[in-house]
Amino acid sequence: MTAVFAESIDLLLPQLSAALLEPNQVPGLKILASQMAPILRGGFECRLGDNSPQVDIQQCVISGNDEPALLKKYLAEPSLAINPLWNHIQTFLHHWSDPDSSLHDSIPEIWLEFDSDVSNPRLLPSLFFALPTHLSDPSQSFMQASQVLNSLLGSTWVPWQDSLKRCFTACPEGIFVSHIGVMLSRSVEALRVNVKRLQPELLVPYLQRIKWLGQTDEIESLMTKLATQMDRITVCLDVGQQVYPKLGFECIFLKQPQDEPGWANFLDTLVDQGCCTPAKRQAFLQWPGQTTPMTIPTHWPGELIKASLLRPQNCFTSLSRRVSHIKVVYHPHSPLEAKGYLWFAHEWLSPPSASKPSSISVSMD
Repeated sequence: MTAVFAESIDLLLPQLSAALLEPNQVPGLKILASQMAPILRGGFECRLGDNSPQVDIQQCVISGNDEPALLKKYLAEPSLAINPLWNHIQTFLHHWSDPDSSLHDSIPEIWLEFDSDVSNPRLLPSLFFALPTHLSDPSQSFMQASQVLNSLLGSTWVPWQDSLKRCFTACPEGIFVSHIGVMLSRSVEALRVNVKRLQPELLVPYLQRIKWLGQTDEIESLMTKLATQMDRITVCLDVGQQVYPKLGFECIFLKQPQDEPGWANFLDTLVDQGCCTPAKRQAFLQWPGQTTPMTIPTHWPGELIKASLLRPQNCFTSLSRRVSHIKVVYHPHSPLEAKGYLWFAHEWLSPPSASKPSSISVSMD
């Protein structure tokens, strides 16, 4: 069962156009996939600009299906103990997988993001954890986040505590922190903080309340332009001892490109602005679909074949492919950057849905 993720990635990579995935990037992704737990849900992060070939791989782990315990067991191998930060991840997973722990039901999912680098095939991931959306009190949500950060970082994050708390308490009604990213794989003393449901008219007052270091005029204009094209936008902050000027805008449509022309129109805008190449635009739009044993010329993972034999005859194994979102990254005094996020997951399909991906949230936003 441990090889099923790598075998599935072997089936998915040919669906990525060479415009997004250059051949020299493939070996690094396969090395990473070979080290990942047998949980078939994740994505690819692709730079959309010219001369930006790097593609990173992500894995999504949900709180159900005993996935926290499965990941904990898989990561218990002794070779991971070389880096003590893996021990912190294990500490978090110990609490998350324990039904008696307060974290068990309060963290709906995590994302492990591995930066592709063939020179260092045993990488430490960045870890993003989702926070419960039902909490109406931002202080309560901050306490949940603090518990996770204590597990992952010990006292390292204490100097950032005041800045992070402001990101929660400054949220107007209906606005909330959805995910926090712990950038374990990068030498940066900051957290990634994703804030959902901010509207352009609320952005500047919010940034002022959290003591953001950037210039508000330019950023308000940018978000206003983005908001006229998108269904939703998630604002991504870099939060350490200060809230740094760099911002990300995760741009989301609720439907897939075949049912939403806004994707193509938005990508056209990015091409015109020099943030995306025409070839990558086309490749991004071509990603959605289904990979099944009938659509590939190679062998299907054996473990999935075995599992399918235990299912009803009208239930079929499939790897579903969807687009998640496009992130526009703002750096002061620098050109905008754009990244595309592609999602995949194993699904069991019955005939009525066999030709169309199921309706499921795929956005790590």
